[in-house]
Amino acid sequence: MQEKILVGHKLRRLRQSMELSQTAMSEILDISPSYLNLLEHNQRPLTVALLLRLGNSFDIDLKEFAEDDSAALNTSITEIFTDPLLADERVPRREIQDMITAAPGAARAIYTLFQAYRKVRDEIEVTTGDGRMMTKVNAPVERVREFLQSQNNYFAVLEDAAETLCEKAGIMFQGNSGEKTAMENPLANIANHINSTAGLRVRVLPVKVMQNQLRRYDQHRREILLSEALRRPQRQFHLLVQYALLSQQPILDEICATLDSDDQQTVSLLKVTLAAYFAGAVMMPYDAFLESAKNLRYDLDLLGRRFDTSLEQVCHRLTTLNASHMRGIPFFFVRVDDAGNISKRLAAAGMQFATHGGTCPKWAVHKAFRTPEKILTQAVELPGGQKFFTLARTVPPLWSAVSEETTEFAVALGCELHHARDIIYADQIDTGKPKNLEPIGIGCAACERMDCTQRAHPPIGHELRFDGHMRRAGMFDLDIN
Repeated sequence: MQEKILVGHKLRRLRQSMELSQTAMSEILDISPSYLNLLEHNQRPLTVALLLRLGNSFDIDLKEFAEDDSAALNTSITEIFTDPLLADERVPRREIQDMITAAPGAARAIYTLFQAYRKVRDEIEVTTGDGRMMTKVNAPVERVREFLQSQNNYFAVLEDAAETLCEKAGIMFQGNSGEKTAMENPLANIANHINSTAGLRVRVLPVKVMQNQLRRYDQHRREILLSEALRRPQRQFHLLVQYALLSQQPILDEICATLDSDDQQTVSLLKVTLAAYFAGAVMMPYDAFLESAKNLRYDLDLLGRRFDTSLEQVCHRLTTLNASHMRGIPFFFVRVDDAGNISKRLAAAGMQFATHGGTCPKWAVHKAFRTPEKILTQAVELPGGQKFFTLARTVPPLWSAVSEETTEFAVALGCELHHARDIIYADQIDTGKPKNLEPIGIGCAACERMDCTQRAHPPIGHELRFDGHMRRAGMFDLDIN
């Protein structure tokens, strides 16, 4: 069944930005003003025919316009009411949804205001007993994540710069199947190109010399030093990151300027993140990688072997294939450790992660540690009805000394369920049967599944009950009246 397109707030915002009355826009679209009013209030879905008519009449991106972002906004607003400051308000999810439907602009303003409040509150947290300041939220990390999502994790200017480097360094060739693929060992070509054009020498040094450093730039000797502990894909990645920081400064500064932040930590983090984006774009050039991804039906292992990259690098790159003229599947991405802490995340395709706290314990990414290097598949449904197909697998540790504990991570990649037909891992799952959908949430405090036995926190709007004469499965006995 085709999902209904309910984007009334976008339609109303478009009309208001064009300074058109409902009567004027309805005449342009050849519909009645009353029907337009129903569309703007989500009382009628936007038909494909009308969407195409909008595209012909106004300068809009049809794919972006047709995406319902109300679920992400619902998650953001719901999380606000999990804050202890508002715990006594007990605002039910139904009221939150009604507010978003009726006034999405006001809802976004509330979210922006609360984020500003939270930032100020965290900056003036009381000190600990020994006088040190407590920092509850990693503001630079969250700010950069928000910026990447606002840009749909796609930067055309970096893609163009990466393509230029690929051509000049000669790191592409035509495969036997007619597809453009990465050459066998581009690392040497890149190192030679950097040396000949920028006068930078690339050296791989023993761990005894580098110690716990994986990459270092020696400015005086003009050398990029890489640790022998890095595998070949990692060496190539770190070399390209350092090269981007040295050679792509004007582009990086231009993008960072759009962040509109005076916080130097945030700007520095964004610059390194963009350099990593550039590195991924060089290792997996857009057109060649997208063509291969489609032909291989998003086989993560084969993509890694074809482009000589790691699984995590492949997953990262898949989240960036968002050019308006040639799109891949819109994936979201998350990386967690075996304690459930999130170290990387990128929301997309209607999936929204909680800003604070971990993910749902029923999500397969947490089970990946039980079966290392095995891809786990899962079809899931959120409380709001959004359906996704997800993949999860552990990734090899970067490197650690023998005397140190090895850090383990698992990554998860996901997309809207209707894209599953294009993914090879979904062939064995009948995604059309509701019984095959695992009910999960975005986080316990914002999840309304009252019967979940793995809940770690009570949901907002519900009080706990304590009855010594009865014990239910699960940690909490909730007031559901």
